Amino acid sequence: MKMGILKIQQLVSFNFSPTQMINSVFIFCSKDKKTVKIYYENEYGFWLLQNKLTTGKFKWPEIGENIKIDRRQLDWLLKGLDVIEHKVKPKLDVKYY
Repeated sequence: MKMGILKIQQLVSFNFSPTQMINSVFIFCSKDKKTVKIYYENEYGFWLLQNKLTTGKFKWPEIGENIKIDRRQLDWLLKGLDVIEHKVKPKLDVKYY
């Protein structure tokens, strides 16, 4: 993940209003799922936290859109546990005649 604090700040401020950004946590994951960056902003400034695994990968949700998680799910994510149940697509019973 090559995004630094300024790039992440621009990305967040472009997609969210200032009132949505205050006291919210934004989490980003690298392509190889070994690095997670957490962006947090409050009225006094902002934080960028990074966690990089030496072995294994984060169990990042395979969802292509923004999702909301609670504190418990964030704790699970940072411990390497599944945050969101993955929905299994039902198999279609197709018969050809």
